[in-house]
Amino acid sequence: MDGIERAALAAILVCGAAFALTPSAIALSLRMGAMDVPRDFRRMHTRPIPRGGGVAILLAFLLTAALLGERGRALSALSVGGGAMLLLGLADDLFTLGARSKLVLQSSITLAALLLDGRFRGVFLLLATIWVLTLINAHNFIDGLDGLFAGSAAIEGTALACLLLWRGRAAGLLCLGLAGACLGFRFFNRHPARVFAGDAGSECVGFLLGLLSLELLIPAATALSALSVLLLFGYPLTDLSTAILRRLFKGQSPFLADRGHLHHRLSAVGLDQKHCVGVLLSLSAMLCTCALFVGNAMLFPFSPTVCLGGAVGIRLAKSYVVKKASFFEKIGRIG
Repeated sequence: MDGIERAALAAILVCGAAFALTPSAIALSLRMGAMDVPRDFRRMHTRPIPRGGGVAILLAFLLTAALLGERGRALSALSVGGGAMLLLGLADDLFTLGARSKLVLQSSITLAALLLDGRFRGVFLLLATIWVLTLINAHNFIDGLDGLFAGSAAIEGTALACLLLWRGRAAGLLCLGLAGACLGFRFFNRHPARVFAGDAGSECVGFLLGLLSLELLIPAATALSALSVLLLFGYPLTDLSTAILRRLFKGQSPFLADRGHLHHRLSAVGLDQKHCVGVLLSLSAMLCTCALFVGNAMLFPFSPTVCLGGAVGIRLAKSYVVKKASFFEKIGRIG
């Protein structure tokens, strides 16, 4: 069996495993009382939803490693760190940890995982820690609509797998497995969601994507590989950076929750959940496509055209949203 067939088989099996494990994760959430109750203004749902779906995603991902027969310190770092991040997220889902306390614990887990990996020292260790922490919280920030986080992570995981496999990195197979796990979970998470990934799921997946993407960044990163990774995670990074800047400019704490995220803004103009998710997943897919062309030497000559097409697509999406907003404003005036 060649590499492509092996990768495809692993992704299909892991997708099926996540699909099969999610009902058990729902039952576990109900038993533990891990429920997302819409008590505050940020919530987009109106009834309590189990939020232990991250357990199914991580278990399905670990199945990937077992199927592929992967070994080594890098896999140990992924497994131990991912498990610890999952437990931290579950604790937050159950007991609501403070933002600063959670950031300290996230930093400790990430640092320990990178030290266990053994490939990072000095300034590279610091940069790697910051990068992984950024992706952890960026993916937590976008987990606000049914199917949005899981769909975006599946797209990012697939694109990252392509970039790694093109470079002959075995980690690409793990990325494909992670994408498959997110896709299998998403069947139960799409609107109307029967389960959420919770902080346990979004932070664990953000951690895994961050660690896996380091294969392209540190210590032998090129300008194009760095640009391709930034484009690949462009949607969650944009949402995270704008949220932090928005709060700082208002004189507020960057940890203060609000309804200013991209999915909140789209919802505010009148788009329903399915349309909001469709627009944002299209944005993620366009950015990941640009990342693939920028990050591949053979495709790079076509990258300006593809990036221009992506910019046009984003412009069209913005026009669509503006027209929707105008339509709902007129309806409101008539009412």
